[in-house]
Amino acid sequence: MEKITVHKWMEYDSKFNFVGGQIAHDGTLLLIESSLEELDFFNRPVPKNDWTIRIINGETIETVILPHVPLMPTEVDLFSDGTLLLVQGRCLKDGTTIERNARRYNRNGQLISAFTLGDGINQVQIDETDTIWVSYFDEGVFGNFGWDEPMGSDGLIAYSMDGQKLWGAQNYDICDCYAMNVVSSKEIYFYYYDDFWFVQLSDMKEVQRNRVEGNPMMHQFLVDEEGIIGQLDLSTIIRYRLKGKTFASKNKIQFVDETGKRVLGHVFMRGKYLYVCGKDGIYRK
Repeated sequence: MEKITVHKWMEYDSKFNFVGGQIAHDGTLLLIESSLEELDFFNRPVPKNDWTIRIINGETIETVILPHVPLMPTEVDLFSDGTLLLVQGRCLKDGTTIERNARRYNRNGQLISAFTLGDGINQVQIDETDTIWVSYFDEGVFGNFGWDEPMGSDGLIAYSMDGQKLWGAQNYDICDCYAMNVVSSKEIYFYYYDDFWFVQLSDMKEVQRNRVEGNPMMHQFLVDEEGIIGQLDLSTIIRYRLKGKTFASKNKIQFVDETGKRVLGHVFMRGKYLYVCGKDGIYRK
């Protein structure tokens, strides 16, 4: 067992329910919260609800209220101008009617634009050039929810700020893009089924690919000087170290505070950043 010390960053407690979250490329932590007790991502038409976005950077927490949003968001990220991208992972196509499941807002909660990123979205991350990287799970790749020709058929796609396709990973035969980590436009990692390659891109071109021992279903990961830290499920985080061309499983990981007490909570990884939202506050590696 490898123990990694995480340091308490700030006190944090919310009366709302946690829905999702993301680390922006600059290390800003974003949380989606709601007063709703239960979420039905297939309920149509999507009921309009208010969503609370916490923008946590440095020692400050900014709260943005997005009122009457016709989406049930699963993903959030920031553009370079500070505007927010909110995305709903499920997107219904009913004949010629297609949901616009991506909406861009300013910090006052005003809608700037809305467009479609397709169904079956697994993750959304924006790089420093405002390119939107979207990974898709199997239903988004092969089609469901009314999509005979799914937008996500490449498995991993880069879009412009207004949702125009710039690049797709059609050469990788992706059935399910398990996880990605967009550090910058010159350092992008993704890991996918069923070839199980761990691929690094720079400027949308492959620079390296490796195997991961055991072909695990990693939901998120980060790359550091020692290898990969990969999260397999809510309670299982594994250290992998590179041996030859394969990342070999080394140790299970526990996060602990400075006193050695285990820290549990929602884990977020991107770039060099790792945060744990525990019961008594937010911790960072």
